[in-house]
Amino acid sequence: MECIPYLEDLRLEVETLKLVRTENNKDEIDYKIEEKENLIKKCKENLDNLSSNQIYYRLYLYMLDGLTPSKAIEKVASENYSNDIKPNSFNGVWNYYKKMKKILK
Repeated sequence: MECIPYLEDLRLEVETLKLVRTENNKDEIDYKIEEKENLIKKCKENLDNLSSNQIYYRLYLYMLDGLTPSKAIEKVASENYSNDIKPNSFNGVWNYYKKMKKILK
């Protein structure tokens, strides 16, 4: 799973922030730690919601990887076309993206 390294990086960031926390900027560090922990939780929840459909899951992972929604849709459509999987058009995968946006928090 390509998202595991991303989640692991976030977890490491949290641990690092906890280690460098000082009295002078304790509140700021605590805020950043909480922010990263919430992001990890949100990503895990989204992956859990999307795991029942491979197209949703791949779109989400490509967007986590930094692709724009349009580029992620193009990539999934191209992969589907290469593997003879339906939907294999941009518009077909776009419909999945529109539904996926409603699932994501």
